Amino acid sequence: MKKNKTPYIKLSLETIKENLDFFTKTLGFKNQEIYYPVKVNSDEKILNLLKKEEVNFETGAISEIENLLKLGILPENILYGNPVKSDENILKAYSLGINIFGLDSLVELEKIAKLAPNSKVYFRLNISNQGAEWDLTKKFGCSKTDLFELFRKSKTLGLNPCGISFHVGWNNDNIENWNNVFEYINELKNDLINQNFSFEFINIGSGFPAHKNDGKENLKEIAKIILPYLNKWRKENIKLIAEPGSFLVAYAGILHTKIIEIIEKKGKKWVFVDTGIFQGFYWILSGLNYNIRAEKPESNFETEEFVVCGPSCDTHDVFSYKVKLPKSIKKGDILCVEPAGAYIFSAKEYNGFSYPIQIVE
Repeated sequence: MKKNKTPYIKLSLETIKENLDFFTKTLGFKNQEIYYPVKVNSDEKILNLLKKEEVNFETGAISEIENLLKLGILPENILYGNPVKSDENILKAYSLGINIFGLDSLVELEKIAKLAPNSKVYFRLNISNQGAEWDLTKKFGCSKTDLFELFRKSKTLGLNPCGISFHVGWNNDNIENWNNVFEYINELKNDLINQNFSFEFINIGSGFPAHKNDGKENLKEIAKIILPYLNKWRKENIKLIAEPGSFLVAYAGILHTKIIEIIEKKGKKWVFVDTGIFQGFYWILSGLNYNIRAEKPESNFETEEFVVCGPSCDTHDVFSYKVKLPKSIKKGDILCVEPAGAYIFSAKEYNGFSYPIQIVE
């Protein structure tokens, strides 16, 4: 059997399917109520698998929308969820048949009313991200007061307000925060109904833990908290949708990278591998940790602490300063890094946005 040249990420479609089934069964969703965020991993094989499973899609850029349409995915199965979009991108999306737009400001609402008349709009709330690996509250999300104003204004602008959405923050395993958020959303939902604001759906977003481990046990605990709310809303004929991304694909991918040298410096053994954090693992710079292990350790091996770093000349190109690996590892051995199925491959043109071109004069 031919060996793959390192570095490479091996990704299992079977694992993605298993994760999808686990997610939907645990929280009571139908596949059609799942909107996969394309930015997490836009590989065509993944998108085709999810299409086959009747999953829908959430996008943040025109290139993502165009790629989905090329795969035969219908415009009505695509959300354009980026809260701030350029005029050109709104016009382009509208011309491609997209008519459901996410937003969180009056400026964006007025823009969509002008450039994509009669469209459906849903509003992203700013809610607590306490306990999340990354807090997403600084850049996006509207207040409760602004939400009511957006509902009122959208009608006068000829738009159809169809839902609310929120995000608990990336990789959030804080059970108390999940409870507080859903209690708040339930009260907010009641206030909207009492003021005669109608809407089709509540989008519970993403944030389901899937980095420290595969997330399944965490999801079971979260389900104990949020299922009563979800079932209550379902009985009230409110459509529910969710956007699991990392939960589906993160632990489906494993990076395989080769040791190119081992050098001892000041009492520490540095393991240099043939890829680094600037090849898609930028998140390490903000404190994210990955699991690193030997691909084929010997049985009953003893471990030793190593520094594992990338091959570049940048001093920050370090996966971890403290990794327990077999003492016997050597140059040419393969290390496995996981999870590597989410955001790594897509980091080169994150969220569908290209690198700037370089003009030398």
